[in-house]
Amino acid sequence: MESVRREPDPGLHRLVHSYHGFRMPDGPERSRLEIPSGAVTLLLAFGEPIRIGPVDDDPAVPTLQRTSFLTAGRSTASIGRHRGRIHGLEITLSHTGAHQLFGTPMVHLANGLPTVSEVLGREGDLLVEQVAGLPTWEERFARVEAYLRARAADSPVTPSWQVTRALRLVAAGRPLRDVQRDVGWSARHLRTRFLEQVGMPPKAVARVLRLQTALRARLAGRTWAQAAALARFHDQAHLSHEVRAMTGLTPGRLAELRHGAPPGSALDRLPGRVTSVLLG
Repeated sequence: MESVRREPDPGLHRLVHSYHGFRMPDGPERSRLEIPSGAVTLLLAFGEPIRIGPVDDDPAVPTLQRTSFLTAGRSTASIGRHRGRIHGLEITLSHTGAHQLFGTPMVHLANGLPTVSEVLGREGDLLVEQVAGLPTWEERFARVEAYLRARAADSPVTPSWQVTRALRLVAAGRPLRDVQRDVGWSARHLRTRFLEQVGMPPKAVARVLRLQTALRARLAGRTWAQAAALARFHDQAHLSHEVRAMTGLTPGRLAELRHGAPPGSALDRLPGRVTSVLLG
């Protein structure tokens, strides 16, 4: 597998976490579990589409086929299946960064895996074509970054400082009642603004980030009991329940399938986070 990563220009750090160019070879069908990460991913793909469905094969939840698309506001895992020939560039964004760049309430983008054309219109399709036609990853990264910089400069949307601060406090494990008091908003208003600028209510964001804290700790060498305490779960049983509910795997099976890969490995979209597991 070809894999090239690049950090964004410092001027975009508040909006963009990272860029990742990749190319996977032909092969048998592969399945990849995508774990809620607390970030937004925009995939510009140049190869064959991916089939994306729920972890539990729920017939009420359709399997979608997507090539270039957005993943946002998700608190449960999904499974992507393909037969190789996957080639593209992933842009990982902060939730509020995506809100500024796309200029759309994030709750409208949080379900259904919208395509690039649904998110960005015709200019999204043109961007995919332009990036695919460039000969090197560095040129591709530069083209994407120029596009994002121009779009950010022209955006009429600016994330509120209250949401930005609330996200930092939630990530630090502060109780939501303390977060509300700190930013001076009621529970209802905080939820409304999170749906607009993040795509998930505060409780869902806290749940995802707490899961990430526990998985990072476990895959960095802590025991599950230590990971549960570090992530402020009531006990190990509570953590086990959340891992199963949000990923479809038991904690032991998830760790086994990672094969010792640390957080932020080549499997993952973000430094220091656990975003993916290969199922086969």
